[in-house]
Amino acid sequence: MKAVVALGSNLGDRRAHLAAGLVALRTLGAVVPSPLVMETPDESGMGPAYLNTVALVVTEEADPCRFLEALLRLELQAGRDRGTGKNAPRTLDLDLITTDGEPGTWTWPTPADLLSLGPELSLELPHPRAFRRPFVLEPWRALSDPGECGGVIPGK
Repeated sequence: MKAVVALGSNLGDRRAHLAAGLVALRTLGAVVPSPLVMETPDESGMGPAYLNTVALVVTEEADPCRFLEALLRLELQAGRDRGTGKNAPRTLDLDLITTDGEPGTWTWPTPADLLSLGPELSLELPHPRAFRRPFVLEPWRALSDPGECGGVIPGK
């Protein structure tokens, strides 16, 4: 499966967290990082500014739900504390934006090691807010072939 993953960080050494996130993504498959990293204000207006980028990940995992679970585990390994509430500052945020599979919405029981997220996980592909976020679209466009994932070209 090919997937577009957005990476963000607004705590500590943000650049180092993004670099570590890209290394961690390589445990899931081949990674093509965007050459563009953007600094953007925290959407809530309450936290420090983010550094954001995207990467194309080519993985042997064919199930987008299991891939999302793997992304959530990488966030936890990077020190993300989800117990501080929604939109709280974070060391690493990994969002699954789209894949080369069918669009859709899925809900399934949360695995035991991720139960701090709640009783169930949900996934909507493409990500419902991605196409309104320049910090996703601009780094995605900066990839050499932004339409490589599922024929979805940002901004169209």
